[in-house]
Amino acid sequence: MPGQWEAVEDTTTLFRAAYEVPGTTPYSTAVRLSDDKLMIYSPGPGLELALPADTPADIELLLLAPCTGHNLGLEPWLEAHATARAFAPEGVQERLRKKKRDTSRLRPIEELESELPEQVRLYRLPENKFHEIWISVDEGSTTYWLFGDAVLNFETLEANFIMKFLLGVYGVREGLNVHKLFLRGLKDKPGFKQWALPLFDNDNRHVLLPCHREIYTDPDCRQRMVSILNAIK
Repeated sequence: MPGQWEAVEDTTTLFRAAYEVPGTTPYSTAVRLSDDKLMIYSPGPGLELALPADTPADIELLLLAPCTGHNLGLEPWLEAHATARAFAPEGVQERLRKKKRDTSRLRPIEELESELPEQVRLYRLPENKFHEIWISVDEGSTTYWLFGDAVLNFETLEANFIMKFLLGVYGVREGLNVHKLFLRGLKDKPGFKQWALPLFDNDNRHVLLPCHREIYTDPDCRQRMVSILNAIK
């Protein structure tokens, strides 16, 4: 249900909540960085007044707009939380400036990266039109991956035949896949594949938390990601 934060599996550091925008219901992910810091990956409009359960009222909020398609919630979150700090890749900030949006409170990604604990890592993807940032969170032998628009996992598409056809044109279909428009926006597909494959070249259990949209927890996750990446041409 939109607006309700739920813990991811049995972790105490990861929470997700759905929010509504025209045509889809994406997810925000909250990452508890420490007792006094909470990072929100893709802060969604409508979630700014309902933080995950047991979040201290004085927690420091770090807001990350991870790609061009996930910035709509920045303004309401910043209005609701005067001390929050917001971060976005330079490409996202430039796009917002072109749209005459206020970017005065947006800080560089490097500043956010310097504040992450050892188990939380930030990845700048090779040059792409989405200007996407990924986050990984290690919990023991499990690695959780936060994706913006590059990787999708729709268990079902709640749409009529015409809408499903239109979504298919934009590369949105049921199952785990890489967004077709993301691939078109990659400057160097072989380079991206070479960069991404080593991320999954280990024996960890991998769990995917894409903004769009269901969590992917299948035991074959690592093999599926390797297969999907190898199929990129």
